[in-house]
Amino acid sequence: MKYLIHYMLLVTAVILFSSCQKELSFDGVADDGKAVGSLKSASGICLPGLIFGSFTKDSVLKATDIIELYADITKTGTYIIKSDTVGGFYFSGSGTVTSKGINTIQIRAFGTPTTAGAHTFTFTFGTSVCKIDVYVNATTTPPAAYTFTCAGTAFGTGVYTAGSPVGAQHTVTLNVAVTIPGPWTINSDTVNGVFFSGSGTFAAAGNTQVTLTAGGTPVAVSPPPYNYRVASGGAVCSFAINVAAAPPPPNLDYVPQTTNSNWSAKLVGGTPSDTTYVQVSANSKTFGANSYKIFEVKDNGTPTDSIYNRKNGGEYYQYIDGNLGVLDNPINQEYMVLDSTKAVNFTWFKNFGPNVAMGFPLSNIRVDALILAKGETQTVASITYNNVIRMKYTYTATVIGLGDIPVAEEERWFAKGIGMIRSSIVNLVNPATTVNETTRAQIF
Repeated sequence: MKYLIHYMLLVTAVILFSSCQKELSFDGVADDGKAVGSLKSASGICLPGLIFGSFTKDSVLKATDIIELYADITKTGTYIIKSDTVGGFYFSGSGTVTSKGINTIQIRAFGTPTTAGAHTFTFTFGTSVCKIDVYVNATTTPPAAYTFTCAGTAFGTGVYTAGSPVGAQHTVTLNVAVTIPGPWTINSDTVNGVFFSGSGTFAAAGNTQVTLTAGGTPVAVSPPPYNYRVASGGAVCSFAINVAAAPPPPNLDYVPQTTNSNWSAKLVGGTPSDTTYVQVSANSKTFGANSYKIFEVKDNGTPTDSIYNRKNGGEYYQYIDGNLGVLDNPINQEYMVLDSTKAVNFTWFKNFGPNVAMGFPLSNIRVDALILAKGETQTVASITYNNVIRMKYTYTATVIGLGDIPVAEEERWFAKGIGMIRSSIVNLVNPATTVNETTRAQIF
């Protein structure tokens, strides 16, 4: 973008010379306030509830008999969630939520079911009320007898990521040898915020498989891998999972300024030597009260020029340092390249003040900016971009004795999360158009 101002001044000089989910912890964290949230989505639909355990008539419920509720938390703090009592049992849980958004809440069952069949429970949190059906088995069937044969353990397709709740794709499949058919329930211990559980019925003796589904939210990142243990009939089976770090949030800037972000642009109709490579340096430079990221223009890895950019919210600025090689006096000022918060047709301008170019006095150098379009989809160099803002710039030099002389007009297209993807410059003196297009970008 710096070269565009340079370009304008060079053309001016020529004229004168001739005449740019957590999972909630039930352990509790000290907090004086109560959590605020809802068991419903923003559209008013009850969020899902997952049932874990074995609910059987006349059998006392255990700590592994739970319901996982999802709550949309708007204010952190302590909470108590309890259902009504239906058929001799109920659900209750309390704890502290430490993060906003969708969180997972484990509510334990208490009591002894007195009747078989479906039981509808009502859960209340804040002003939200949701109902969940829990099925109770009619009779207690003797549990199956089986042992694990750990060879051949297989995992589902889910990737375990710190801070992200696990889901249905986070599974482990184990081989078992059944000696007595019947119902089975398998629960692992909870390690690093995650546990595995499953239940079902073995219809016959012999070798078969069981699939356990993960619950909870991984807390810490591997290494080391996190080991889980299940046991039955004296046989123990262990397996391990690795937890990945959460990916960084996507870059949503229209002029990305994250270290090592880089891109290439080519001159349309030019040769391979007309390709420009730009990389954001890890270093910054301060001018006045502001710090600017250094954009290094490189030739075969060697920096040949520097451009200085900064952002303030949705506003993007560039600092013009020095005299650009054609002025008697340095500019040493910034101008706003883009304001992504403004609507279509919004305008602004920047006066760089008086100067002298190649001995010719200028009373002012000015850039006028206009937002032409926002939210467009554009294809440049066979790459399709969304959320594109199209800008127009008019470059004017005020020549003493000649007045305002429009030197050039330019369109720049900025893609969200990518940067400038196209520049089209029109020489207003000797009509000609120069187009540069981004051919690739790597944004961090």
